Amino acid sequence: MLTYLLTEYFTAVNAAADEASAITGAVERAAEMVEAEVGAVVREGKVSEAYGFSGAPPEAGLLAVAAGESLLDVAGLGELYAVASPLGGENADALIVGRAGEPFIPEERQMLQGMAQVLGLALRSIRVLAAERHLREEKERQATTAQTRQRLVESLLTIQRAISARRPLPEILDAVTGGAAELLAGATVSLLLAEGGPDRRLSVASTCGGADGRPLYDSAARAAMSGGAVLIRSDGGGTVIAAPVRVTGEMAGSLVAHLPGGAEKYAEQRDQLAAFAQQVSLALTDARTVEAVREAHHDPLTGLPNRALFLKILNRVLASRNTDGDPTSVLFIDLDRFKTVNDSLGHEAGDQLLALVARRLRACVRASDTTARLGGDEFAALLHDSPTGTAVVVGERIIAAIKEPFRVAGREIFIGASIGIATSRDSAERSEALLHNADLAMYRAKRDGAGRVLVYEPYMQSEALDHLSLRGDLQRALREGEFRLQYQPLIRLSDLAPTGVEALIRWHSPTRGFVSPVDFIPIAEEFGLIVDIGQWALETSAKQVALWRRDFPDLGLNVNVSGHQLVHPRFADAVMRALAIAGLPSSAVTLELTESVLMSEPDLGKAALHALRGLGVQLSIDDFGTGYSSLAYLRELPVDELKIDRAFIARAELTGEDLALVRTIVELAQILGLRTVAEGIENANQLAALRRLGCAYGQGYHLCRPTDPSDLPARLAGEQIFTHPRT
Repeated sequence: MLTYLLTEYFTAVNAAADEASAITGAVERAAEMVEAEVGAVVREGKVSEAYGFSGAPPEAGLLAVAAGESLLDVAGLGELYAVASPLGGENADALIVGRAGEPFIPEERQMLQGMAQVLGLALRSIRVLAAERHLREEKERQATTAQTRQRLVESLLTIQRAISARRPLPEILDAVTGGAAELLAGATVSLLLAEGGPDRRLSVASTCGGADGRPLYDSAARAAMSGGAVLIRSDGGGTVIAAPVRVTGEMAGSLVAHLPGGAEKYAEQRDQLAAFAQQVSLALTDARTVEAVREAHHDPLTGLPNRALFLKILNRVLASRNTDGDPTSVLFIDLDRFKTVNDSLGHEAGDQLLALVARRLRACVRASDTTARLGGDEFAALLHDSPTGTAVVVGERIIAAIKEPFRVAGREIFIGASIGIATSRDSAERSEALLHNADLAMYRAKRDGAGRVLVYEPYMQSEALDHLSLRGDLQRALREGEFRLQYQPLIRLSDLAPTGVEALIRWHSPTRGFVSPVDFIPIAEEFGLIVDIGQWALETSAKQVALWRRDFPDLGLNVNVSGHQLVHPRFADAVMRALAIAGLPSSAVTLELTESVLMSEPDLGKAALHALRGLGVQLSIDDFGTGYSSLAYLRELPVDELKIDRAFIARAELTGEDLALVRTIVELAQILGLRTVAEGIENANQLAALRRLGCAYGQGYHLCRPTDPSDLPARLAGEQIFTHPRT
């Protein structure tokens, strides 16, 4: 029985995870096994655990028992028989139990001595294991620290070599942020430098990592600069460390890291970031001043060479050319839809986006090539020893890279790029002329449709001059009232009755003669004239239709709206003002927008349409079927009408495929509760087919040509005109 009890006791005590739980379990089990009222363990002259005492254990009495006394006076229990069993080892440590009634017999004393020895062995074993574990953890920590220090030294040496070799400053700064981000695993590291001016605005000179922490960075960077010391604090669900950067003793910015978790575990990382910040200070001081390097030769936002430095490099490359080597190619890169980002998210987001674009551009070209920011959202790339074919491949690679979404201000941003290419092997050619030719090609690429690469051709020069001349003529035409409107009726196909008119702008220039809207509308959009021209067309047509509605009360008005008008912040107010002046109810007006415009800026488009819908006007998608909008997107738009593009019914005899496509659009509109208008009806066969397919309305020369305002009332009143139209 004694052996069984000791075995059970041994198992329980040795299963304890630490000394405290082993002692607690040992005292309780020992007291229970000998039916004692109280128990305790004395270690190193102190009571380390007590059991069964109603109040504080009598420490003096327990120490006396440990020294040889056989009685223990306990409050509430009286005088107890007590026995102390040594735990073994050099100290007078003992397991003590006390009970009332009768003294302990020899068998009980023997069992308690065995228990005490088991507890002593267990405690010594636990202590040895704890020491071994601590030693092992310390060795692992030291090994990890040594590896980290080795990586730090290697990274700093690499940066030092780059500084000594006079590598480009942006390259050195990128090496600093990249090396720090790699060493501080999981961190986002940015270098913020102070620009000139009274407010000392901070701009991102280099960044590495994916988190968007610019607001945190800006605040921490300023605090570190103000205090002149490394700052570490918990912020935004993580920890921000900022180390100040100096140039010739003056504060120039901060190197800032954002890490997950609390600040208490990052003391070592604080010193590491400070070491990298020192390298930045050395690099900037070696470059003399931030202003000298960045303003004279580099763009402060992206770290790329600026226009002046790019032209110097290009001049040097052109001067070294010879007819035996490959030519030099220049790419002129202009971002598409960048202005929308600035307008909707602010200039801070726009700056961040430009910095990200610069990084992608550098990744698309060779290390020996040169990329630059020319200004605004315009960039350039100089491809050494690259013929036109190679430059086109690089241009397409850049366009594909820019199409990928950017993470800016906590959201995904989609933009694009248009690229012009100019190539030369002539050593006498000037850099400005080559860059200008690439600019002309880019301009033509953007006119042909965003997201294109186009190679310069000589005809583009004369075309550009004519383009500028046309802009001047447009401004004069608007100022001197050279525009006029014609109106084309919308016909209900079931009975060929007119239900409304579409206002179509016309321009007969005194010097150019008739100029097609296809030619002058894109120019007006490009130079910002379309907002004023569009407003004139809306106001003029609203007044005209308001007069006609005296004789034709149900007559509606359709007016085309440019994408530039749609996203103008005061467009809805301008529409309401035009209708109020004309006395035309908003329910009589349908604004037409092309599907491609709505697809190019879907979020802005939807918001603008809802604002217009709130005025009570109706909305139409013009040229439907050419913009590749999805059904899901179409369901989200608050539109009333689909105008089927003329391309679907262009053939004199519609094929089965033509009819199937038109039928699909008509059925889709019916499902969504939208009316359909077919454009470009040119003959009786087309008219008959569209009526069979259930298309509700139509326009086209077979029904009625665009007509001057003075002639239209007679046509609206004469039904035979529409039943048997003249061709």
